[in-house]
Amino acid sequence: MKMQVTVIIMVCCVAISCARDITKVTIAKKPLPDNFTVAQPEKIAVTNDAVTCTIYAKRFAQGNVAYCEIIPARDVKSLSVKFIDTEIVLSKKKWGYRGFFAIDPDLKPGVYHCAIHGDTFHIEIPVTIKRSFFPVSVIPMEFDKFSQKDYIETPEVKQFIAECTKKKQKAFATRFDDCIQSPPYYPLNTHAINSAFWAKRRYLLYDSSTKKRQTVTRIHRGIDLNGNSGEPVYAVLDGIVVLADKLFYEGNMVIINHGNGIFSYYMHMEKLMVSSGDRVVAGQLIGAVGSTGMSTGPHLHVSLMVHGVQANPLSLLVLPIKK
Repeated sequence: MKMQVTVIIMVCCVAISCARDITKVTIAKKPLPDNFTVAQPEKIAVTNDAVTCTIYAKRFAQGNVAYCEIIPARDVKSLSVKFIDTEIVLSKKKWGYRGFFAIDPDLKPGVYHCAIHGDTFHIEIPVTIKRSFFPVSVIPMEFDKFSQKDYIETPEVKQFIAECTKKKQKAFATRFDDCIQSPPYYPLNTHAINSAFWAKRRYLLYDSSTKKRQTVTRIHRGIDLNGNSGEPVYAVLDGIVVLADKLFYEGNMVIINHGNGIFSYYMHMEKLMVSSGDRVVAGQLIGAVGSTGMSTGPHLHVSLMVHGVQANPLSLLVLPIKK
């Protein structure tokens, strides 16, 4: 009996020692840089005898993330919310329900509806989506060996790219409940945009066999922020790290699952400060700015994906997320 007790105590001690002590992690001193200002978000509010619904967004415009709060007048057995055809995953709180959705960058501007369905009520809230300006690059970008077809099409590189793709697919396939308990944090200590969200960028591609070069146009599915090598990178929201690894194009990359279909990811870092499986809090140090992978210089690429839709991660920072 004494031996069994000793074994149990030893196992518990090992488990405790292996767990990352959240009180010892580095947290950003401020949620926002001094040179980054947050304006009041736009708001749509509807109240009737059955429910109160409020939707917030930086702007109700292409590429922004939106946040909704729903407070039924009485207890409901079922509640569902859709924006256009997208089901919004809801979290039940003491005060009501909350959820997030992204406005697709390619959604045509116009009037759409957010439909709220409860046991005894159904309302549709009109949401006018405005156009966003997404820049188009004129000067083609060159990425040394990443611009050489002879290099990226070698069997070894193609195999590594395929392995990296599987890792990302596995990470984005993870599912967790809502992890968000804190307000969002800016991912760097300073604010300077290097390349805008959803910009159309042109890339040079060389083919030594034909002695030709071509340009390929791709969408920038995140935002590039200027930074010096080694500067701290912080998690934008609470969540669970589902990937922390060095990949081909992305370099040192971290993907964080924030629950309910919300992911943020960070690329090209010099080094990683977290591992897959770690639970992190908003503002926690997760890595350092670098220039790994397909990169022309030190910077941070950060992206936000909500229910499979890419959104401008900086649009998250204005949302009054309620616990």
